[in-house]
Amino acid sequence: MENKDIVLAQWQTCVEMANYISQRRDTLNNLFVTLNMAILTAISIIWDLKSLIVSLIGVLLCFAWIFILRNFRILNSEKFKVINDIENKLPDKPFIKEWELLKDRKYIDGTILEYFIPSIFIVSYIVLIVILICNYS
Repeated sequence: MENKDIVLAQWQTCVEMANYISQRRDTLNNLFVTLNMAILTAISIIWDLKSLIVSLIGVLLCFAWIFILRNFRILNSEKFKVINDIENKLPDKPFIKEWELLKDRKYIDGTILEYFIPSIFIVSYIVLIVILICNYS
């Protein structure tokens, strides 16, 4: 029985760590959305050739955002492998069961959906860059 308690405590710690990573990811996403909205606001106020540089900075910021999301995805994936390994030693397996149920529901991984937001910003910046180049050519 003592061994099961240790395994359960390890499982709980890993789940808490995974939740903490998700909270950090949410905070980071909020920060990047705010930064991009500030950049778009600055571009709309400035609206001259300097806006071209600001737009390029926005594109680079979005690529950094996508790279960070990719790293979070890898980190979470590995964390859940550990959680699942520990869970196999427990009588009930809630995360394993949850993923089995989601497979039948055409579930789209949240990280894939998260990539959509910086991609929209990138497209917006590219459109602005094209408009600026056409206006000042």
